[in-house]
Amino acid sequence: MARKKPISRILVSRNTLTLKECTFIIDLYDRYSELSLRRDYSRRPLLHYYTLRDVDSESASWMYRVSVRCKEKIEIDLRTPKLFVESLFLACLLPGDSHIPHADNERRKHGRWVPNHTPQRDYTGLVYLNDDFTGGELVFPDRDVVIVPKPGLFIGFPSNHKFVHAVPKVLSGKRYSLPVWFTLNPTKAMQV
Repeated sequence: MARKKPISRILVSRNTLTLKECTFIIDLYDRYSELSLRRDYSRRPLLHYYTLRDVDSESASWMYRVSVRCKEKIEIDLRTPKLFVESLFLACLLPGDSHIPHADNERRKHGRWVPNHTPQRDYTGLVYLNDDFTGGELVFPDRDVVIVPKPGLFIGFPSNHKFVHAVPKVLSGKRYSLPVWFTLNPTKAMQV
């Protein structure tokens, strides 16, 4: 029986969104984020797809189509089985905000990696929407990889501990992004 080779790549896709699309998404965040009860680890509002759908269903449907474009890039470039969109947010970090090194579907407990509160997340996608800020790069410390956000840049990678990632402090400006998570389990897919 042939063993499947583990995924060890990070997908980097430039110009996944146009500057106009990025500006439109930033405007959605600025317009609707305060309606959201969800917060990130820096206590900043996370504009969830469902919140956006309640106030602007047309824009929410468009955002979902963007997430499907990202899903298809991961399926093709990382050669995954069929994926489903698990969750979709709009996020903004301000000066002083950061994210400590973490995996998106696991956590360390007593020196071992165990499932966290989102074990259904199999792949992570991040679309960057702007670059008029300093700091706030995407860092994969175990891989010696640093990615500088640019508008329309899409990054995709497995959500497990082999892809621990972090965001150092934003030093100035606002860092906007579109985080999307994908699952192999159709029962965990977002309801659109």
